[in-house]
Amino acid sequence: MKTLDLKKIFRLYLPSVVFAGVFATYAIVSNMTLVNIIAGSIALLIIVNLFIQSLLLSRILGTIFLLGSFYMILALLDDIADGEATIEYLFGFFMILFSIAMSVLLIIGYNKQHNISLHSH
Repeated sequence: MKTLDLKKIFRLYLPSVVFAGVFATYAIVSNMTLVNIIAGSIALLIIVNLFIQSLLLSRILGTIFLLGSFYMILALLDDIADGEATIEYLFGFFMILFSIAMSVLLIIGYNKQHNISLHSH
């Protein structure tokens, strides 16, 4: 009987599922067609990466999300500097930190050693 490998779930599946859900939700809520296409394409790449577990694709997507998170930190800091920030910005700050953590997990999640152990079972 196989045991549940939490390390594998957190490093391989959780970041992809989180970002696919975020982009799918944004694509549904958004009214702009170009944004829908871009968000849908990124969500599709994330879902494809769940199955093929590509080292290169996961690093590219993780880097894109990491850069996007840093951009959001800069936007948040700009609002704080302008005095426009409210207490609700704290929730956004924690979401950005969570996004940074998921981005890093996506970047380091598919290493060669882990791929070898996945194929050997």
